[in-house]
Amino acid sequence: MPSERDEHLLGPGPKHILALDGGGVLGVIELAFLERIESLLKMRNGDDPDFRLSDWFDLVGGTSTGAIIAACLALGMKVADVTQLYFDLAPRAFRRKRWRITGLTARFDAGPLARFLEQVFGDRALESGEIRTGLAIMARRYDTGSPWLISNNPRAPYWEDAADGSYEGNRHYRLAKVIRASTAAPGLFRPERIQIAEGEAAGLFIDGGLSPYNNPSLALLMLSQARAFGLKWKMGPENLSLISIGTGLYRHHPTHQDKPPLFAGELVMRALMNALPDGQLLTLTLLQWFGESPQPWQINSEIGDLAGEVLGGRPLLRFQRYDMPLEIPWLDKHLGRLFSDRELKDLRRIDDASRMRELHAMATAAAASQVRLEHLL
Repeated sequence: MPSERDEHLLGPGPKHILALDGGGVLGVIELAFLERIESLLKMRNGDDPDFRLSDWFDLVGGTSTGAIIAACLALGMKVADVTQLYFDLAPRAFRRKRWRITGLTARFDAGPLARFLEQVFGDRALESGEIRTGLAIMARRYDTGSPWLISNNPRAPYWEDAADGSYEGNRHYRLAKVIRASTAAPGLFRPERIQIAEGEAAGLFIDGGLSPYNNPSLALLMLSQARAFGLKWKMGPENLSLISIGTGLYRHHPTHQDKPPLFAGELVMRALMNALPDGQLLTLTLLQWFGESPQPWQINSEIGDLAGEVLGGRPLLRFQRYDMPLEIPWLDKHLGRLFSDRELKDLRRIDDASRMRELHAMATAAAASQVRLEHLL
């Protein structure tokens, strides 16, 4: 008898993908949107108290903080319970070390985060039958410079052990270790080591956000379509939908009051600050261009939101992005909240748990205005 996971990944019928961005404590923004999505889908299913998002989504994937949330959902947890876990975890995970050498040691001790992941996920491996739907986690292997999309897809390359013993199959990877690898943000937490092959040095992994896939939507779409992964889900907006949720995207906009960088290193750092939002904007652009978006986002002043313009003439999927941009004009227009530059800078911090409840309340209001049941069906 096929498992729930196999029914989602390998069974017939329309498929639904959920992609969750990285962003530290800003993951509470995603959770507010997920609460709204869960509520609407539960209502559609007759207010069944046993309904979970793992019943609806056939593939749930995330990067960094999104990986934690994705794994919890794939195990069949209620969103409210995941939210409470976040409120409990963040103050412990982002407590500064009593001592550290700036630039030489990580800002936070990884112990509380690792213990939390062990407590929630235990000894479960990716092959565990308790994972009720497709699950994919994005990390970056630092020692090879390659992004790794690690999933519970039994048809994926490297799922089984190598016949010659050259590597251990992904099916054996412990969930807590893989998620810890995805959350190992350089400077904040130490890297995570995962044993790839017996007798060889362990692979060194860092946060998946340090790849082009802090928004993992394109990676998940590839997992569903590329021949190597063995799924080849049927395409078209009537067959494939992808919901992508962000953690408060923003771009650094220098003003006339900002002083030009005096040093080359400062210029490099300022440029790198926009590399992540640039990559996420590219993902958004491509998916709105490839697909049919009921509620598209403005890309920029040059190309608009690409509404009604589909690359190749036929949409490959239905795509909807939800987010709460942490930018002064957007928050003022859509939520009636006006922040100073200083206040907004504090609100954007991915390692400050003190503003989580405020962020969650704001995102709840944003979700109420953005998420519609017809987007999900």
